[in-house]
Amino acid sequence: MNYFLEGYFPEEIAANFPGLSLDKIYGTIIYYLHNRTEIDAELARLIAWREARHQEWLASEPSPRVKRIR
Repeated sequence: MNYFLEGYFPEEIAANFPGLSLDKIYGTIIYYLHNRTEIDAELARLIAWREARHQEWLASEPSPRVKRIR
C-alpha cells in the first residue's frame, strides 16, 4: 500500500513485486479504499506498538553477550 499511496500505478507495483498478480494488487487497493479508516487505525496501532517495544529494548540492560560484542 505504501507504493500505491506514494503514487505508483498498479503496473509499477507489479514490476517491483513480480510474485504479485495485478488481480491481487487491484483487489488489495480496492479493499484498502473501502476500509481505509479501519486499516489506517490498525496500522497506526501497530506502529505505536512496535515503537513502544523498540523503546523498551533501548532502555533495557544488554545481555552479557551483547556487552562483550560491544
